[in-house]
Amino acid sequence: MAATKTPTAKREPPLSYMEHLSPSVSYYNPASQYKSNPNSDKNNDNTTTPAARGHPELILVLSWMGARDVHIEKYIAQHRALFPSSPILLIRSPASHVFWPSLARKHIPPAIRILKALAEPEAAATAPGSGARPRVLLHILSNGGVSTAARIRELLRKELGRDAAGNRLVIPRYALCLDSCPGNFVWQSTHRALLQSLPRWTSPLVHMVIAIAWLIYKLRLTRPAQNLNAEALRRQTLLPRETQRTYLYGTADAVISWQHVEDHARRAESSGFKVRKERFEGGEHVSLMRKESQRYWQAVKETWEGKGAEFEAVKAS
Repeated sequence: MAATKTPTAKREPPLSYMEHLSPSVSYYNPASQYKSNPNSDKNNDNTTTPAARGHPELILVLSWMGARDVHIEKYIAQHRALFPSSPILLIRSPASHVFWPSLARKHIPPAIRILKALAEPEAAATAPGSGARPRVLLHILSNGGVSTAARIRELLRKELGRDAAGNRLVIPRYALCLDSCPGNFVWQSTHRALLQSLPRWTSPLVHMVIAIAWLIYKLRLTRPAQNLNAEALRRQTLLPRETQRTYLYGTADAVISWQHVEDHARRAESSGFKVRKERFEGGEHVSLMRKESQRYWQAVKETWEGKGAEFEAVKAS
């Protein structure tokens, strides 16, 4: 008699619980999910606002270039565990956004609408004591995430106007985590980064694209986008909006040099930013969470809480 096969449960695709607003933007709102299914998580009171629970009003995750949802989900899951009442906005960075920036400008606007709703009047935002607590937790991964942040800044600049009272609107206060970034332009590193999301046979084509970009930089007497985006993260205009930043980086990163990250952190600190550095000895590119998960997420949590910026945390694995 033939054995009867036990039917296997169909596994949901990664991030299926998020609302997909565009090919690059996904959004998760625990309050909305609770209303649609009150029994979905009896241990989590999603009726309490994030601010009342001391959680971010929004967690903004900007993923690395070419990141697959199955890998991104590990970060989203940990944010949900740390801050169960917080909405999460994810913006991906596909390689197509590098080659066709117009595509990024087409995909990102749904995220801009969500971010715009959190804008603050500049007068209230700069009032004494207003910078005590952040409202948004910003988690940027690799230079792909840094590039997305630059595009968000560009689009928000056009969208943020004034409120009904005539006050100029600015971005909300935020705490910042920088994973494996930022890094400056290095030919081989850029090649490795692009090839992570492309077939190996495209390697010569990638070298050719980088060569053309390098030539354009030389002819126009300008600097690579990576360098400009990294500098933008140290602009003085960000100081009133940012409560703290943490650099999480590994010494075995083959895509972005840990020396570049430390140099950026040093310059940011000298510019007045509240800086914390978490160096993972032997840590590889966007793989730090896998190497030392507890330490990684403790640093994220303490960044949100405003702890630990007065020292440099360097531990050997």
